[in-house]
Amino acid sequence: MMRAKPSPDLISFVLVRRGEWLLKVSVYKNKYIMVVAQHVFDMEHTIIQFFLDQNRAADFIEQLVEE
Repeated sequence: MMRAKPSPDLISFVLVRRGEWLLKVSVYKNKYIMVVAQHVFDMEHTIIQFFLDQNRAADFIEQLVEE
């Protein structure tokens, strides 16, 4: 069985619920941001977005939660 090596360059934040969404945010090398969002009531509605700018990632999350 292969084991993954932990990367000091990858930071994953805890899963949080905002409105009707479960959000998981990961940052790689303080440069690449990945947001995974899953709707609480429609679990098949999952969104994965990548960003190079943290302001755009924050705007995406804010817009998603306000829908």
